[in-house]
Amino acid sequence: MRVVGTSALGILLGISLAWAGPLHEAARDGNLEHAGKLVGQGANIAEPDAAGEPPLLIAALAGNKDIVALLLEKGADIQIRNKGGLTALHAAAYGGHLDVVELLVSKGASINDEKNFYQMSPLHAAAEEGHADVVAFLVSHKADIEAKERNGYTPLTQAGWRSHWDAADLLLKAGAVCQQADLVGDWLYGECTKRK
Repeated sequence: MRVVGTSALGILLGISLAWAGPLHEAARDGNLEHAGKLVGQGANIAEPDAAGEPPLLIAALAGNKDIVALLLEKGADIQIRNKGGLTALHAAAYGGHLDVVELLVSKGASINDEKNFYQMSPLHAAAEEGHADVVAFLVSHKADIEAKERNGYTPLTQAGWRSHWDAADLLLKAGAVCQQADLVGDWLYGECTKRK
């Protein structure tokens, strides 16, 4: 039986319909011209919206690479966190935005960051959502394939529970180990081991 894992990650990365300032809205909507104007006028690039999301995470989750680049260029902290402790790299990985993931990693984002409520890495986020291209990129950049989130589950287990077998197969090829049935259940253990 599965204990609550990172499936609630989406809640922590949800873009709120509550208060959002103009920069948050530009980050979400991908309006680079407006975002540039607001930053030029002194908009606070670190201020979270009512849901606790800073503009950098909003842009990363929405896949707005140009705005992510702008905010970083203007001094946004690449490791800024939302209220759940997640970073822009978690958000981009969860959203499946490989171009944003590549940009963030090239600028020094921590690939194995687990300093968040769920103690999960960006690889967990990508695997759980089945973003095989992001999984492959993170693995090629030394993401820890055996990292365990707070309930002890690895990215392979997260991918398997959601039947994202393309992502799971990439992790298996990289050497990930199927977690034991007493932790993940007979079904997932069986599905995982038959793919080895």
